[in-house]
Amino acid sequence: MKFLKILFIIIFIIIPSISYAKSGKGELKLSKQIMEFVMMYMYGAGSTKFSADKETKNDPLVMAVSTDGRYAWYMYCPAEYRTYGCMDNNTVYRVKKKCEKRSNGVPCFTFAKKRKITWKNGGNKVSIKRSDLKDPYLVAKKIQDAGFYDGDLMDLPGIDYKTGQLKEDENISGKKDKKNNVNLTQKTNSSNIVQEIKELKKLLDEGVITEKEFTQAKSKILENN
Repeated sequence: MKFLKILFIIIFIIIPSISYAKSGKGELKLSKQIMEFVMMYMYGAGSTKFSADKETKNDPLVMAVSTDGRYAWYMYCPAEYRTYGCMDNNTVYRVKKKCEKRSNGVPCFTFAKKRKITWKNGGNKVSIKRSDLKDPYLVAKKIQDAGFYDGDLMDLPGIDYKTGQLKEDENISGKKDKKNNVNLTQKTNSSNIVQEIKELKKLLDEGVITEKEFTQAKSKILENN
């Protein structure tokens, strides 16, 4: 009887783990957002608490992607814990469940283990070497050549080699991205305009200025920006 109980426990633990460990199969096209997420995964991007100001990268463990290519989740091993190892029997299971929680029910399957893409789509097999990380464009090109991404690679942001975080002020080739710089400037200007108008409104509410003065000052702010 005791043996049967142990057997049932093993079945309930191992069988789901095997099921969830399956890698994806079939055509998969990543959205731009998920392609950026994949790049961060390959570089071991995570909490800057572990990776900032260090040459040593975090180790990517497992990444799951939804079948529509719009949702993903991954886990990494912080560089400081590499000696002890981070992978256990439930890692793949947890990553898949997290992905499906975000995907609103769209099935998720394993996309990569460590830096090797395991999703079978009939394209070239992709394994990112540590030396490849010096060239983010090369990393992205390998993924694109395998058939997982159809977008323009030059629209992807750069990658910080130390932390793996995205660098919005440059593109993936390492060149300063004028479009992103313009967008950042526009966001800053918009924020300043809103703040100035809020301050004017506060003066109006406090009776410091009249409605006419508020309208004139507001128009001047908008004209100057």
